Amino acid sequence: MKEVTDASYHANTSAGIVEVNGTRLYYEERGAGPPLLFLHGFTLDRRMWRRQAASLSDRYRVVTYDARGFGRSAMPGTDPYRHCEDAAALCKALGLRRVVAIGHSIGAHQLLELALERPDLVGAWVGVCAAGLASIPFSPELLSMFAAIKKAAREKGIEEAKRIWAAASWFAPARERPELAQELDDMLADYSGWHWTHDNPAKNVDPPATERLHELRAPALVIAAERDLPYNHQVARALVAQIGGATDLWLPAAGHMANMEQPAAIDRAIADFADRAA
Repeated sequence: MKEVTDASYHANTSAGIVEVNGTRLYYEERGAGPPLLFLHGFTLDRRMWRRQAASLSDRYRVVTYDARGFGRSAMPGTDPYRHCEDAAALCKALGLRRVVAIGHSIGAHQLLELALERPDLVGAWVGVCAAGLASIPFSPELLSMFAAIKKAAREKGIEEAKRIWAAASWFAPARERPELAQELDDMLADYSGWHWTHDNPAKNVDPPATERLHELRAPALVIAAERDLPYNHQVARALVAQIGGATDLWLPAAGHMANMEQPAAIDRAIADFADRAA
């Protein structure tokens, strides 16, 4: 796959900020055609999808955005909010209809909530290395890491918390490649650390998505990666088992950052799925 330079990428990308739901969301878009909406994982931002945006924008209108609290979007305040409602408001502001909603890790769960809450808006849903399903508990090791990160952030500072997070097993396969390690470091450097030092008022849908998977009517594609954590494999299996007609894709040799590690396979899977869903 031909690497996309910063200059060539930005030359063909438009960007902006929308004010919705009492916050400000930063987005970027490329191309024209059926809309694809991408949401990143925790501590990441829209840049993780740069390869997909460059590859798929010759056939689709590709929109990537920073969730509230990440990248160039505004920080949360004290008022409760839902990421899925922010996504719906962004789509309305940009005139997006019948989107293919594609999320990574916890972003996959947030767009799953969007698909459940707004079946009129989401024509298809793709989860890449999904996380956040309430019925699948985090392992003791992950819970211990989360606690250590919050303790470090509040007692030693954000940089110490970032050091622990950067060493998480989720990122280890991608970090074997220096160029991907640098991209991860760049995104982490720009992350504020807000969620480690504040009580986040974000809310999930009620009843939770894990109890409503049978309601999903939009076509679903669940992408899992061989070198991802067992926790994420459990989430993927639960999604495939409980979403009627879900399609699954297993990527050998890929880790949690599968879309960065194996972009050609991810791009091809998304394009084929979006075409079938249409």
